[in-house]
Amino acid sequence: MSHVKTFASIPGVRSYILGSCSGHLLLYTSGLYVVNPLTKRFRLLDHSGSMLLATIFNGPNNKANNTEDRAMCVGFALDQSRATTIKRFKIICILETHTTYAFEISDGNSWRFSETIITTTNSKSELTKRMKPVYFEGTLHWLRNDGSIIAFNIETEQARLIPSVFHPEPEMKLLFTLDDKINRLTLISGTKNTISVHTLMGDTSKWVLARQIENVLITDSELEYWNVVAYDGKHMVVRDKEKDSSTGVAHVYNMEDNRWGAWWPTACQAKYNLDVFRFTPFFSFFEHTELVEDSTNEHLARIMRLIDTTKRTNPVFRLMALGYDK
Repeated sequence: MSHVKTFASIPGVRSYILGSCSGHLLLYTSGLYVVNPLTKRFRLLDHSGSMLLATIFNGPNNKANNTEDRAMCVGFALDQSRATTIKRFKIICILETHTTYAFEISDGNSWRFSETIITTTNSKSELTKRMKPVYFEGTLHWLRNDGSIIAFNIETEQARLIPSVFHPEPEMKLLFTLDDKINRLTLISGTKNTISVHTLMGDTSKWVLARQIENVLITDSELEYWNVVAYDGKHMVVRDKEKDSSTGVAHVYNMEDNRWGAWWPTACQAKYNLDVFRFTPFFSFFEHTELVEDSTNEHLARIMRLIDTTKRTNPVFRLMALGYDK
């Protein structure tokens, strides 16, 4: 059933999953890599030409907290226009300066700026920290604090502002995601009493309340944290951790049966921040990839082992969680 594969950093080596798309991961671990855990192949990328990535990982302020906060500026998407097994990808970095947004683009060979620049003088809001972009219908979407969205089409390389509005309450937990069942962008908002599901209506660009769920997980127990980590229209995953516990717990809500069901412990301990990525194994290749070997790259080999192709599973979610060692 549902499960989380947890990967914590090797001591002394910082690791960050930056994106997950069509069975591939974009990650940073002493270098920028695209990897496919199913085929056990990887490609090392030159990120020195990226202004954003150089600032995040090689700049004077590249502390762990800064990296985690700004990693959401990186988008990763597969080019679905090619019908062959060998695929191409694009990395899109969004650069935010006050009310102006610019975009860096890489196909794995070089970096360049998009001709598109967005200025939002009538909507002075910032990108939501630690909120990963959502890839939908060939477009990467970044959520802003006021509920509006910056959208970038990876094929046309054109960007636009979607003027949707949502004003979160203090202490409200948010998740920006995609509802695979109805094929709509979705915003989950959670309080200690209620978890609400909002869908973006394309004709009006408004967040519309679709349903509300009683949050029975928040009890009198003192929690160190809780948040909604995954949603696909059929199931929702909420993770929490009590203060006196060494590990967290993930709970699954069945949206069709309207009940809380499966739960499992998450192995990542309290000293880690945990970001969760939905992952679907996919058999495809990029050009110029290599086969990872334990003897040559221990860190990548550990990530590859998160996907065990010898076992048959039928998960509600296959999630990848990366622990950030503080």
